[in-house]
Amino acid sequence: MSKRIPFSEIKRLAIPAIFAGIAEPIIGLVDIGVIGNTGEASDVDQGAVGLAVSFYAILLWSLAQIRTSISSIVSRYVGANDIKSIKTLIPQTIAFGALLGIVLGALAFIFSEDVFKGFYGLEEHQWKLLERTQVYFRIRIIGLPISLVVYIVFGVFRGYQNTVWIMKASLLGAFVNIVLDYVLVFGIGDFKPNLGMEGVAIASVVAQAVMLITVLYFLKKNTVFSILPSFKLNPQFKLMLKMSSNMLLRTLALNVAFFLANYYVADYGKDYVAAHTILYNLWVFSFFFIDGFSNAANALSGKLLGKNDFIGLKLLLKDVVRYNLIVAGILAGIFLLGYPFMGEIFSNKANVVNHFNEAFWLIIIAQFINSVTFTYDGVFKGLGETAYLRNTLFIASFLVFAPVVFSLDLLGLKMIAVWSAFLAWNFYRGASLVYKFKTKYSPLAK
Repeated sequence: MSKRIPFSEIKRLAIPAIFAGIAEPIIGLVDIGVIGNTGEASDVDQGAVGLAVSFYAILLWSLAQIRTSISSIVSRYVGANDIKSIKTLIPQTIAFGALLGIVLGALAFIFSEDVFKGFYGLEEHQWKLLERTQVYFRIRIIGLPISLVVYIVFGVFRGYQNTVWIMKASLLGAFVNIVLDYVLVFGIGDFKPNLGMEGVAIASVVAQAVMLITVLYFLKKNTVFSILPSFKLNPQFKLMLKMSSNMLLRTLALNVAFFLANYYVADYGKDYVAAHTILYNLWVFSFFFIDGFSNAANALSGKLLGKNDFIGLKLLLKDVVRYNLIVAGILAGIFLLGYPFMGEIFSNKANVVNHFNEAFWLIIIAQFINSVTFTYDGVFKGLGETAYLRNTLFIASFLVFAPVVFSLDLLGLKMIAVWSAFLAWNFYRGASLVYKFKTKYSPLAK
């Protein structure tokens, strides 16, 4: 007989996942805050970091969809109590991810100028912004294969029903990054390198390397998996590639929205770019709180699928949606109270703060939409529904986000246009997943 998963078990996975999740956006917010207070050219450097991090994130999240696939596979085998069958799959996936990161990282380094000119619309009259974007990106991209391996191992840990190891590695990386940010930019004692934006980029790469060492240590010490791959491919390797391919296409469709947003914002000017960078990082920061419970649902849904427990799956989804709506309400309340001064924390430029305030209210509304969308998204990833997730993002990006931002931009709404499009985009994603679950999985819960 199926049993409702107790809150204590969900919390055991969710709370460490929340701390692990917010570590990354905290790094981004600290980076932006440090750069935003470095001098008169801080708005240019802030915009440059925003554009460079956006492109880096697109590359990383596109490749890191391997994490979703491996997490789903591992959780199902944990549920079926047959983890030994995928013992060789993990090191093979890690080796594949490292090689992929090296090759694509090298290509991104070589062709980055073309990307920032072509996709982000940076033109010759914006040469200073382009130059600074290039400087930051070409340091950060060194860490791409490192970060990719870290995220793949994170996926293994989540499928293994343990997010504490992820939390420890993430918080250690965040601590190293923040300390090095301060030291390399402002100095300490007589040591004052004054590296500025370059120092922030170096700090991020070093932090990634520290996280890599940490996760490989946990993998070797606490799991049955090896680090060194065998040459005979595991039977599940093809399934991992298929699921990862679907998730890659999904992420490419997802990134259409981010490309369009950055394209429009870059055209508005450097103050808008800086404001958008702050809004984006606060948005990411907030949804990682929500994503903590979603990650728990991800791990547990795959485990329940391995047991063919669809009643438990339906109850899990209902409970996690409720928990995330509570989290969304708390976040919205905090943002509402901080509205009058939030922008000034991250920038000392009046125009940047004004543009930030124009659209911040949309971030507040987004919390409630995100709570439902990300919960269902996490469950569908755990169930291995990668093809449906792919199709949903194609429709959301091309038939929802693009028309909305285009139409509202014609009305001269600028920041409102971009963030209203994000709101509509996420609303469609959630509605589509709710419909799919009710038609496919709810009837099985009998």
